[in-house]
Amino acid sequence: MNFILIVDDSKTITTSLKVLINEELGYHGVVANTKQECADALLKYRGKFAAALLDLHLPDAPNGEVVDFVTKFDIPTIVLTGSEIQDDESFYRNKSIVDYVIKDGGFAIGYVLEVLKRLVRNKEMKVLVVDDSKVFVSQMQDLLQRYQLNCLVAYNGQEAMKVLKENPDIRIVFTDYNMPIMDGLELTRNIRKQYKKDRVSIIVTSGSDNKKIPSKFLKYGANDFLYKGFTNEEFYARLNNTLEVLELFEATQEKANKDFLTGMYNRRYLFDVVQELYARAKAKDTPLCTAIIDIDKFKNINDRYGHDIGDIAIKEVVKILRLNINEGSLIARLGGEEFCVVLNGYTLEEVNSKLEMIRKAFEENIIEITQRLSLKYTVSIGATMQLVGSFDEMMKKADENLYEAKNSGRNKVVLI
Repeated sequence: MNFILIVDDSKTITTSLKVLINEELGYHGVVANTKQECADALLKYRGKFAAALLDLHLPDAPNGEVVDFVTKFDIPTIVLTGSEIQDDESFYRNKSIVDYVIKDGGFAIGYVLEVLKRLVRNKEMKVLVVDDSKVFVSQMQDLLQRYQLNCLVAYNGQEAMKVLKENPDIRIVFTDYNMPIMDGLELTRNIRKQYKKDRVSIIVTSGSDNKKIPSKFLKYGANDFLYKGFTNEEFYARLNNTLEVLELFEATQEKANKDFLTGMYNRRYLFDVVQELYARAKAKDTPLCTAIIDIDKFKNINDRYGHDIGDIAIKEVVKILRLNINEGSLIARLGGEEFCVVLNGYTLEEVNSKLEMIRKAFEENIIEITQRLSLKYTVSIGATMQLVGSFDEMMKKADENLYEAKNSGRNKVVLI
């Protein structure tokens, strides 16, 4: 389990934070009300803290001594304070400090939670810094690594395009304007030819005092602009805004692509993604199977037990499919009680064995709904490996085979 250190003399704050950290992050909050209790916790949970939340003024450490103490352990730290920090640049020189939050009620606690969530998520995110100044690059690496971001480096636009090609999961690019070989404006234009704003955000960092430069970059597709000489607080505020926008894009895309009830991909996403998979399989003559799985006599379940139980039956399909299909395959809900599975690279014998295993798993499965109510049902499966004229036609063939499975007795696999 991951742990978060919470140090504050207010039991109201520590209780709220501990509950939210557990519920929202699944992390365990370790509470200390004094500097001494904090030292005891660090000794007990040595090396296990993912982050620390520290009150700037404690009864036995009134002048921020606990911050200096904890940050020696290189734990990403958010400082909690009752007032604005006057010399924030001096404050941010401590390399473990990520942010500070003014304690002003529920908003502060919510903000702390969002920063913690970001620190957890950031470990999977890549950021590219492009600048011909090694000193500036080093400064940027320090700032980004505090936020747990994976930082990659390039010293001109040409190098940056190569790094982007080798790391297609880069989400943010910080670029200078004036650089040799390829400047930041040309780099921005080239990035936008390949990546939309919801895929890669571009933040320009320039030392130029030309006030027309920001508008040029924004017209070419940059998301934000920072004049060099920015404060650390400004940098993190802009970075947070960019991360929030990317997360919003992802959440919107997720809602558009996922089925609300099951969390599986929906019909729209299936047809968007599989077209390329189908074209590749046809061009290279590699095996591809499309299977449609349908719950037998599902109407009877709804009529007898109600739609709530029907929803449970549909969710159970996902559980069984996930247990029996590896991550390289695609599962989507077509609608109602009907699902589609796309198996890529399996031979005819392997596909037949896999689909029979799935059919049998449903046949043997029992859903214990209450102590007095259990539910059991079978499925019919229609599948094909025929790479006919298009994926739509392949789906039509699988649907015809499903119809055959239903008409010939149900609880069957028809693979042609």
